[in-house]
Amino acid sequence: MIPSLGMGTAPIGNLYRAVSDAEARVTLDAAWDAGIRYYDTAPHYGFGLAERRLGAMLAARDPAGEAVLSTKAGRLLVPTDATGERHGFVNADPYEPVFDYGHDAVVRSFEGSCARLGRDWIDLLLAHDLGQATHGDDHERHLRAFLNGGYRAMCDLRDAGAIGAIGIGVNEVAICDEILDHVALDMILLAGRYTLLDRSAERLLARCAALGVQVIVGGPYNSGILARDLTGPLHFDYAAPSADILDKAQRLSDACAALDIPLPAAALQFPLRHPAVVSVIPGLVGADQVADTMTRLSTPLPDPLWPALDASLKDTAMVQDDARLILLHPDDNVLICVRSIEAGDILPVSGGTIPAREGIAIGHKIARASLSAGDKVIKYGAPIGSMTADATAGDWVHMHNMKSDYISSHTRTALEEGT
Repeated sequence: MIPSLGMGTAPIGNLYRAVSDAEARVTLDAAWDAGIRYYDTAPHYGFGLAERRLGAMLAARDPAGEAVLSTKAGRLLVPTDATGERHGFVNADPYEPVFDYGHDAVVRSFEGSCARLGRDWIDLLLAHDLGQATHGDDHERHLRAFLNGGYRAMCDLRDAGAIGAIGIGVNEVAICDEILDHVALDMILLAGRYTLLDRSAERLLARCAALGVQVIVGGPYNSGILARDLTGPLHFDYAAPSADILDKAQRLSDACAALDIPLPAAALQFPLRHPAVVSVIPGLVGADQVADTMTRLSTPLPDPLWPALDASLKDTAMVQDDARLILLHPDDNVLICVRSIEAGDILPVSGGTIPAREGIAIGHKIARASLSAGDKVIKYGAPIGSMTADATAGDWVHMHNMKSDYISSHTRTALEEGT
């Protein structure tokens, strides 16, 4: 069983700044003393450095093997003479990460992780950083290597009792759907896509709940913007936030302040409200961050907070995982097309993905889930009409399928002309 709070170890792998062995150990000891028993790591984090440091702490503090560990596969570590910052890690171990999702590479990666962690059994092994955003033109090649080789290696390790569960550890929603369309997973670790600022994993979480796939949420603070007050240098998804993101963050902060709630406490606890989410794992470095995390997790949050936070974003567009569609409000049952869709394009809908059955023009609505005749059509969180015919998830909601004063004043022609 995965504890509801875990510690991400990328920071003690020297992500973006050098962390001494002493500071890393102080962090890990503080986490252990605070009762944290789940640690997520990866060979990529400092090219073995985070795993080594975690393994050293566990050897001293956890001889009975109480801790729950997840690590990852998909990169092999090749010796290098390169120094300095590499791939975002500063003064890391002398290896270069090379992507390889094949069968033998996954086994070798797992064996290397076990050696660094000082364990011969790992609770959760995750295929790391699959997806178009990471691999670009090489995406299909790496995905085939995983589906045709690495996945089987992970299943074999699980069947042999060397690991407890298998899954993927990624930063994008689309690859989760793509892999679930092909194979079964026990768990998904998804970073940054189910937060107060980014709800783009909502539909995926519904699919995971239906399939029985458990979800671990990383990056609950979206690289820090939700982890502090909104002054000084801020980051959202590892970059400077846009004016739109800053506006949304300020709205969330104001809504929290009105109820005397710290924004970081709401950000940390938000993912755990979803039934598919079993754990949230902020990355930590320093005993102060561990202490802050425990305080945030234990802060009582009143029930009115969550609708207040949703209401604060009601008139802002919430970007869905597919950039062609946007969700204007979490309660909406339709998505709005913001980029033309061609017949055959793969669309995300509740429960999975489907091919578009026809071309869809900008401005039109697509059913987010199956709708029946008489169902209210919800946009901006409010009813704008009623269905007069059934529609399945992904169907174009035609104007003649709806009736309301709102719709009667907006003809199909007018929408296509952008009025």
